[in-house]
Amino acid sequence: MSERPPRSPRHALALTSQFVAGPAFAAHKTLLSRTALRRWVQAALLADAELTLRFVDAEEGQTLNRGYRGKDYATNVLTFAYAQDDSDPVTGDIVLCCPVVEREANEQGIALEAHYAHLIVHGVLHAQGYDHEADDEAQEMESLETEILAGLGYADPYASEKSAPAMPATPAKASTPAKPRRT
Repeated sequence: MSERPPRSPRHALALTSQFVAGPAFAAHKTLLSRTALRRWVQAALLADAELTLRFVDAEEGQTLNRGYRGKDYATNVLTFAYAQDDSDPVTGDIVLCCPVVEREANEQGIALEAHYAHLIVHGVLHAQGYDHEADDEAQEMESLETEILAGLGYADPYASEKSAPAMPATPAKASTPAKPRRT
């Protein structure tokens, strides 16, 4: 995805959220207001979309990651994109694993809200075809994420990586499942 469509302030959005992570993550549910979720998703949209955000526990996160990516652990975010080509509308499910997101936010010393905002923006970009498998794709996606998050008032989530000594540029950030249709 080397050519970015011009960003429009508003695209049509049908957004559904499902919070099934359980009572241990009730504070997450409070933090993740419908207004905040819509704001974060809308900021990352480059086209009209129909998306579902699903907030899960470690067991469901691990089951999905194992079933779709062959990796037997819970990951922070999985994106299931259903468009078959660029002419199809943006549709997808974005699954966020609450305990993993919380652990990562604590380890990185960042606010839980900021980490959710980042991972939702990341997942929405995946739903629109962005990826980070190759270094150039990763740079483009990270740059777009940073720009979107700055517009939302959040710090660059990659700032510590940019200031660290040079390492291989394969990001280990949020992951997406293997196809059946995901981007």
